[in-house]
Amino acid sequence: MPSFKTILTFMICLIVAFGIGYGWGRVQLMNERKEWAAAKSEMQSKISVLEKELALAKARASLWEIPHALSQINIHLSEKNFGLAIQSLDQLKETFSKAQTALGDELKGKFDFFLPALEEIKNEGQNMSPNAKKKVEDLKNRLEQELRSFKTS
Repeated sequence: MPSFKTILTFMICLIVAFGIGYGWGRVQLMNERKEWAAAKSEMQSKISVLEKELALAKARASLWEIPHALSQINIHLSEKNFGLAIQSLDQLKETFSKAQTALGDELKGKFDFFLPALEEIKNEGQNMSPNAKKKVEDLKNRLEQELRSFKTS
C-alpha cells in the first residue's frame, strides 16, 4: 500500500500537470484570438475596398446606359411624345444622381455639365421646342466623349 506522502506527491504532480496544461491552453487561446482579430480586421478592410470598387463599377455601368436612354428620349421627341420624354428625363436624372454618388470627387467633376443640360432639355421639352432633339443629341455626344475618356483613365 502506498504511503500518504506518495499519494500526496502524486496528487500535487497531477494538479501541477493540469495547471500547466490549462495555462498552456489559455496562452494558445489568447494568441489565436489575437490572430483571428487581426485576420478579421484585414478581411473587413478588404471587403470595404471591394464594396467601393463594386459601387464604382455599378456606377460606370449605369453611366454607360445613359446614352441609350438619351436615344430613347430623342425617339420620344421625334414622335412628339413630350410627356414620355419628360418622364424619361426625370428617370434619367435619378439614375445619374445615384451613379454620381458612387463616383469619386475627381470623376464627379467630369460630369458637372450633365444635370444642367438635362434641365435645359426638360425645359425645351415642356415648351415643345424643336431644339430639344438637337440638345439631346449634343448631350449624348458630349457624354459619350467623356465616358470614353473615363474608360481609359
